[in-house]
Amino acid sequence: MNCLEFRRLILADPRGPSRGAAAHAEQCPPCKEFLFRTLEEEAALAAGLRVPVPEGLAARVLDRRAALRRRVVGWALAASLLIAVAIAVLVGAPRSDPVALASIEFVVYEEAQTIAEARPTDWNALARVAREMGLSLPQQLGTMRYICVYPLAGKAAHHLLVSTPLGKLTVLLVPEQPLAARAGARAHGLEAAVVPAAKGFVAIIGASPRSIARAERLLRSG
Repeated sequence: MNCLEFRRLILADPRGPSRGAAAHAEQCPPCKEFLFRTLEEEAALAAGLRVPVPEGLAARVLDRRAALRRRVVGWALAASLLIAVAIAVLVGAPRSDPVALASIEFVVYEEAQTIAEARPTDWNALARVAREMGLSLPQQLGTMRYICVYPLAGKAAHHLLVSTPLGKLTVLLVPEQPLAARAGARAHGLEAAVVPAAKGFVAIIGASPRSIARAERLLRSG
């Protein structure tokens, strides 16, 4: 079990992790911390539901918390990217591309919360962005779900989940950031490829290199 699978399972049912999930948590300190934090939030939520609150207060609090979290996480990822670039310059040829690595860290640490806080999205808007980038979203790619627009490395990234015959993928369309050449990274049991497009770039993150290569080929088929 990798970190992404663990966090999706915990988000679905934090109070009853499977044996595999429990074993993963014991071996992975970040995921163990994620489990404890999720359980604390569940307990706090349950306690809050037992206390009457003024009408409309819960919605206002959740909206404010979600907006603040997105801003803070966006700043943190941007800072991580800047640090990664600085280290690469000082040390020499990096083993992992910083943008691809930031994409993996988004999936591992933030994607589950982003999915939980997602609101209805406009698929036509995503299709328009893909066309402007010179990309295609064919049905052969798999079952697709458009989550939200998320700040990745300081730029707007259109967040898409894809279930393919070879495994689940996260796809991020970033139309505002040009990319000179294809690059990749590997971390937390996942791999990422960042691929230049006619406008901006696309990041593809998953556990299967074959699935990533297949998705890249289909996305560029348009």
